[in-house]
Amino acid sequence: MTKTGRVAKLNQHSPQPFLQMHPDDAKARGIEEGQLVNVRGRRGEVRVKAQLTNDVRPGLCFLPMHWGKVLAGKPGESNLNRANNLTNTLVDPRSKEPDFKFSAVEVVPFCKPIEKIIIIGAGSAGLGFINAYRALKSGRIESPDTPVNDDLHIFSKEIYPFYNRVLLPDYISGAQSWAQLVKLREDQFEEARIIVHKGIGIAHIDRKAKVVVDTNGAEHTYDKLVLGTGSKAFMPKGIPRLPGIFNMRSRLDADSLLPFLNQPDPHTVIVGGGLLGLELAASLRQINVRVTVIQRVGRFMERQLDPLASELLYLELLDRGIDVYFNEEVQTFMGVDKVEGIQLKSGKKLDCQVVVMAIGTVPNIELAREAGLTCNRGVVVNDYLQTSDPDIFAAGEVAQWNGQMWGITLAAEQQAETAARFIAGDVSQPYKGSLSISILKMEGLHLCSMGLTEVPANASTDYEEIVFIDKSKRYYKKCIVQGDKLVGAILVGDKNEFAEFRELIANGTELSEKRLQLLRASKQVDPVEGKLVCSCNTVGQGNLERAIQAGCTDFQQLCQKTGAGTGCGSCRPEVRSILEKMALISEELRV
Repeated sequence: MTKTGRVAKLNQHSPQPFLQMHPDDAKARGIEEGQLVNVRGRRGEVRVKAQLTNDVRPGLCFLPMHWGKVLAGKPGESNLNRANNLTNTLVDPRSKEPDFKFSAVEVVPFCKPIEKIIIIGAGSAGLGFINAYRALKSGRIESPDTPVNDDLHIFSKEIYPFYNRVLLPDYISGAQSWAQLVKLREDQFEEARIIVHKGIGIAHIDRKAKVVVDTNGAEHTYDKLVLGTGSKAFMPKGIPRLPGIFNMRSRLDADSLLPFLNQPDPHTVIVGGGLLGLELAASLRQINVRVTVIQRVGRFMERQLDPLASELLYLELLDRGIDVYFNEEVQTFMGVDKVEGIQLKSGKKLDCQVVVMAIGTVPNIELAREAGLTCNRGVVVNDYLQTSDPDIFAAGEVAQWNGQMWGITLAAEQQAETAARFIAGDVSQPYKGSLSISILKMEGLHLCSMGLTEVPANASTDYEEIVFIDKSKRYYKKCIVQGDKLVGAILVGDKNEFAEFRELIANGTELSEKRLQLLRASKQVDPVEGKLVCSCNTVGQGNLERAIQAGCTDFQQLCQKTGAGTGCGSCRPEVRSILEKMALISEELRV
């Protein structure tokens, strides 16, 4: 990777490490294609997947060395675990090039012991871990194709686990039923081989004894612990406990809000102009609720949009009949038995029956901090999502990796998958960060951003902006290019290029000839067929079923081909469910 590692396109050619060996050698050792194997030499050991090929002679195996630190073994261990150091450390004294790497090695199947894994939290990270873990092969010699069969216990404070909280505004408006928000139904728990403790949280972690104590006082042992505790709504000090003042983080919040909307001409004030606040405002307007948005700064989504995109969004909200107050804050809540109005900092008074505080979230790190885990803004994790305790992992909104935190479903699932692979024995796929993506789910409006949205202040001169705008039509597209790579984009009015731009930014791929084609023509996309499944990329159930019938039966490939699940990621469980149902139908037809 000394030279080729600097070119992202070449990295994508063989993204994962492998050990090539002849099929006869593999058969003699009970090794199957794609199975994890331990490669042992006199100086160290690595674990990697087997790739069977006749290109390697019997008695030989080939392990490409160019993944370097990827094969470093468990964090904190000696670098003798690196693939390069299975052989020798000799280098040419003049050129500094390493000696030819060869050595006698032993190759044996990796066999993982059965463990008990406790997952705290039934949100995106928890469900992402379950789906990823159950999809992995066991690696056991007697049955390597069976799923990893560890005991999975999930503790959920909420009595309604595994639902899509991103779509709570649609649940409130009636656009989506509760059944449509549920990602994993109770009748599917047995099939997923999980034990779910509903309405029960974890109150204490005893790391030394490897025991957790639940909120009912019962103790539970664990071998591995996964923290997917998410975040809670931020509530400033001084907010009175008046009926009619809400957060919006759970079904309980949504169900509590609904009766307040069944009044003559209800008026709702939403404090906060972020994704949740604006999506809720649009949903309430669909059921003819009068809505006012209070925004502390001078524009919407200031961290996700540039000033022009924010202005177009503001004009769209005005057209929908939503009142907006910029550079304002709530100073006083009026009412005794219930909220009856607010007074703004400017002195203006607004009568209202409902106030929703949508001004951000705070990671739930109290449990981790009390357990003595290293915490900053979130729970600090390494490239495999391990906390400062190697048997405890964190993923989702609570995890802080390389100083960064993400609040999107897709990032939570990517982190959970990395942790699942590592616990199952695969050390070759560390987490490399997630792309920051913001998609406003508002019927009739296409708006999203990813990566950088503005050139950083005092940035070097190698940044460029490529812009297309038709303000009267509210059509705006902007790409930010650094060097020869796309590093950010905003799409308003049309997001057909979303999937392509997301891949370019996430992979750091060199643009080359694509540099001249950005924003020059809209990519043609298939019309929605059947029930809408993915609102980010406008993919219907019929589109997915057609792709599956055409032979796209791998989950990741299905997402890439159709675009479903590649935006915020909240629809991925439904996409997976459609794929599994189609596979079952196909199997029944064959029988």
